[in-house]
Amino acid sequence: MRSNFKVSVAAMPIRPYRTIAEFSGHVDSLAKDAAAKGSEILLLPELTAIGLLWGEPDVSTIQNAQIGDFYRRGLTKRFKAYREALIDLAHQRKIWIAGASYWHEREAHGLNTAFLVSPDRQIEEIDKIHPTRPEQVIGTIGGNVVQAFEVNGVKVGLLICYDVQFPELSRALVKEGIEVLLVPSLTSARGYWRVRYAAQARAQENQIYVCVSPLLGRLTIPVDYPSLCAGHAYVTCPIDNRFGIENGIYAESPMNEDALLNSDLDLELLRLSRSKGEIRNLLDRRDEFYSSLT
Repeated sequence: MRSNFKVSVAAMPIRPYRTIAEFSGHVDSLAKDAAAKGSEILLLPELTAIGLLWGEPDVSTIQNAQIGDFYRRGLTKRFKAYREALIDLAHQRKIWIAGASYWHEREAHGLNTAFLVSPDRQIEEIDKIHPTRPEQVIGTIGGNVVQAFEVNGVKVGLLICYDVQFPELSRALVKEGIEVLLVPSLTSARGYWRVRYAAQARAQENQIYVCVSPLLGRLTIPVDYPSLCAGHAYVTCPIDNRFGIENGIYAESPMNEDALLNSDLDLELLRLSRSKGEIRNLLDRRDEFYSSLT
């Protein structure tokens, strides 16, 4: 079994990208830095490439009522090229790339799809299970698959932003053996705290590491309903005497700043906490009793 797992978690500002190549150049700089630090995986935010919408000529005039059609027109046509760009970046830098979710339309329905890309060009797609209200308004539907993946011998799961606020999903992934949960995110200041508290709860109740990667800055699309995305990159862990971290924050970057958080996750310590910690949530669960509750 692996004793540690090195991760790089991006706190990434929104940037206008006129082309996929501009986006690739931005992410390549992060992947190069992460690989140089010895990280095995780079976690990128939700809707990482939303800046590609600036490649549309009418971007400065789009109103809220037009946003669904604008996403369909501006993003869906670039989905395959975006997917290939992630594959090329992971291969070139010899690092796994995770998260980097992308909105696109498939069979007349919108999907918010994240990725797990290996250096040998294998790619998995993970659809967001619970679209938010704004996503539902533009026709986004939820996915129906939750599964664990293996990255260099480490079991990981991936949930997109709002999904981390539903404990059933994390519990299902823990039953598949994950020790690390990856969460690409895009939220407002209030949303940041919802995700933060949920991530810490998932880390505590499941005795796992939870890594959160946010998109940051002002999103001026649509022009009549702009939003400010807030947060920072962080890793949360169980609050336990074995870790000796009273607030459960294993590592974090400064708030609302462009950053790449490089962290070495101690898996042996996590397993020791699970088996011999002062609080043993997994061992103390009473699944047979819970199944009798209505």
